[in-house]
Amino acid sequence: MGDFTGQTALITGAAGDIGAAAALAFARSGARVVVTDRRGDELDAVATALKQSGAEVLAHACDQTDPDAVAALFEQVRGWSGRLDAAFLNAGYGRYGALIDLPFDQWRKHVEVNLNGGFLMAQGAARLMRDAGRGGAIVMNASTAATHVCDLLGAYVASKSGVRMLAKSLASELGVHRIRVNLILPGVIETAMTRSLLDDPAVRADALRNTPVGRLGRPEDIARLAVFLCGEEAGYVTGAEVLIDGGQTLHGYPRWFSADYAQVSAEWVAHSSPKP
Repeated sequence: MGDFTGQTALITGAAGDIGAAAALAFARSGARVVVTDRRGDELDAVATALKQSGAEVLAHACDQTDPDAVAALFEQVRGWSGRLDAAFLNAGYGRYGALIDLPFDQWRKHVEVNLNGGFLMAQGAARLMRDAGRGGAIVMNASTAATHVCDLLGAYVASKSGVRMLAKSLASELGVHRIRVNLILPGVIETAMTRSLLDDPAVRADALRNTPVGRLGRPEDIARLAVFLCGEEAGYVTGAEVLIDGGQTLHGYPRWFSADYAQVSAEWVAHSSPKP
């Protein structure tokens, strides 16, 4: 998956399933790893596991919606490593809820974490890469939900759609600094966020029926793609958005919830299509 020996990689949302898998993948590729997440205890556990595997690790808890906290993170990275070569901006926030009833503070949190926080982290990473003068690569994690309607996830969809265009804009502007920026669009990945729905056997069966590769995604699938896109093997790739969904969006999947539009004020329920 590439050789990152002597290089430094940043992974945000590292206390989550995908972030932890990505941190391990970068470490196994030789990188010095910076892991960050707002959940300090969980982050410490990830850092301990990485160190036990032989990795050189800096763990720094950070709320990416706080500009001062983000600035402090990058100052510590600058002092610890003096450089940043790769950044996987993976941290995100998503909650289910109908837009008509969604409290504004929930809407705002989606925008703050996913879009504003993504901007702050990308800006900080890019500045450190620019100042080190070696270029670099940034991968932003969005979702297939950034490309199509996903009922009861409207705030998540809207904010991740913003991340999608942010990544493209950064790819254009940062090319002059030899910084590549790409976007990944995961489909249904087995994580803590999706577990509450996938634990329903009917929903899981529906998801599998709509996934051409015949299985759901794993955090390691995303990790390998992030490492590839940050490496020299992808040195001619920037401004791209890469689907990693097992083919689910070929037919507009995933659809987590559905309602009977023939009924006025019909309830939204977990979607599970009948067997053919």
